[in-house]
Amino acid sequence: MLFVNKQKQIQEKIASYNQQVLICMDEFQEAVKGYCKSPDREALREGEKRVHKAEGLADDIRRDVEVLMYTKALFPESRGDILGLIETMDKVPNHTESSIRMILHQHILISDEFSSQFLELVDITCSCVKEMIHGVNCLFENFFTATIYVGKVDELESQADRAEANLIDRIFSSSLEGIHKILLRDLARHIAGITDRAENVGDRIRIIVAKRKG
Repeated sequence: MLFVNKQKQIQEKIASYNQQVLICMDEFQEAVKGYCKSPDREALREGEKRVHKAEGLADDIRRDVEVLMYTKALFPESRGDILGLIETMDKVPNHTESSIRMILHQHILISDEFSSQFLELVDITCSCVKEMIHGVNCLFENFFTATIYVGKVDELESQADRAEANLIDRIFSSSLEGIHKILLRDLARHIAGITDRAENVGDRIRIIVAKRKG
């Protein structure tokens, strides 16, 4: 019974962690949308604080999960899988926070010329992370459904790659100054990089499913 209770406790903690990651993504999406609509740095700074808060709370929960892992809440082989999964997941909110900090601290202006494409990239990125979260949540209940969500993560990561490439092509086809082009290019790459981290989580899920099926 103690083992079962600890298993449930871990699942609940991971579900809480997942919820904080979703909040982090929502705050990121809203902050970038607001900045594209009206480039107010103070409003962006407040958005960055909200993203940071969500990322910090996710970190706190991740640490709780790691402590539970080492109280023999799982068999050792399961412990390694879950630790590896959550450590890989943690790169998603970290990269999200660094994306908004990039806009804020490098004083990047997203002009009307590129705002719609940046917002499209952000929307794809947030959708990708949401599918990743669905996959993780299903991992404890239905392996087959979890792998379906992983497939959706892969599709959205590829979609983000295309959106990133199109945006960068448009940036370098514009009449902007060189340094502004480079800043926007790096920002596009950084935002798209969130989906790469989500795809890495998907790979972890595939490995866990393969081991359990084996």
